[in-house]
Amino acid sequence: MNELQTAGQKTLQATENYTALAVQYLSSMGLNLQERHKTQFIQICQAYGLNPFKREIYGVPYGNNFNIIVGYEVYLKRAERSGKLNGWGVVYSNSGQDLTATITIYRKDWEKPFVHSVEFSEYNANTQIWKSKPKTMLRKVAIAQGFRLCFPDEFSGLPYTSEELGQDENELKQAQAQTFAQAQKTAENAPVLENREKYQASDFDTF
Repeated sequence: MNELQTAGQKTLQATENYTALAVQYLSSMGLNLQERHKTQFIQICQAYGLNPFKREIYGVPYGNNFNIIVGYEVYLKRAERSGKLNGWGVVYSNSGQDLTATITIYRKDWEKPFVHSVEFSEYNANTQIWKSKPKTMLRKVAIAQGFRLCFPDEFSGLPYTSEELGQDENELKQAQAQTFAQAQKTAENAPVLENREKYQASDFDTF
């Protein structure tokens, strides 16, 4: 067997393992998902190398629908890995309902910086987190949108962040942690919970 065949088999095996582990991760979080939603979630994880164990991607069911969202840090990490990022920054202007966040991104292969602005009035979800930390929330929106537009090849088709959908990532993490803890208590004999320690974040590091 040549090196190309060996590498191909390893990639296939890794993909199969990743799919099985990611499905069990979703189940361990207590998410009652339809099979098509699980498949969609796994395909996006594989396509973009997102690790649910590291909270890089979330599945949020509501009724018969299903939202897939990513953490805003995903955009920063992938932009850095591209080797094209040459710095970035966010500044604010105005205040209250007129608050604006502007991100400037520098690419090594572009002569001029990329500049993009988002307005508070367009994204304010009027929740407690948006009321208490408007700049922080708007900054995350600016980062996600700015990097998605500035690095279209790297981010085309990547799901939106929770902030863009009117949610807060930290609240989502806490809610999922609580759901997982409850699942442990109510399903102690479930195989996915018995074997949970086998599936650590390191299992996903190759993706």
